[in-house]
Amino acid sequence: EEAANWAATGNAQPPAPAAPAVPAPAAPAVPAPAAPAVPAPTSFREAEVLGLRYMQEGDYERALNAFQRGMKLPGSRVDVVRTKMLSGPSPVGGSAGGTEGRVEMKLDEFELQAAHYNIACAYAKLGNVAESVANIQMSFDNGFDNYATVRADPDLSAVHGTAEFNNLMDRYDKKKGFPNPFSFLG
Repeated sequence: EEAANWAATGNAQPPAPAAPAVPAPAAPAVPAPAAPAVPAPTSFREAEVLGLRYMQEGDYERALNAFQRGMKLPGSRVDVVRTKMLSGPSPVGGSAGGTEGRVEMKLDEFELQAAHYNIACAYAKLGNVAESVANIQMSFDNGFDNYATVRADPDLSAVHGTAEFNNLMDRYDKKKGFPNPFSFLG
């Protein structure tokens, strides 16, 4: 009967049965585009921002490396380094020698405080209590005195309550508690 239907349409032969569906070959796997390369920081501030970004992303090892690298990079404090010239007359006359100077950019006290504090946070996230507490101490030694922040910072939660942390905080809380010699003035 099917052959008659095909003949009525003018086709002498019915179409060949359809071949079973064969899936098309899979396209070769294309690697996901790589994240853009992060340029190396050239100043303390750039390294600090990069380290804080890594902390937010949970990449504490890279954050620690960025913070440590930042301590070796130029900061915001201008320092003129004078050195004696080895030979030649002084440019202002007089005896041989003289000095020459060069400008260096060093870390100021706030950058040192921030660097050690951020390093302490990264070490705490990595579970290294001793290094974390040592860097909190260095931050205090450079003038950081916001003890309430140190006690409440969730990045330092791994060291909160440890003997090392409690001993450190007890020492600095006592320093902060010195009586004011001018308190009798009102």
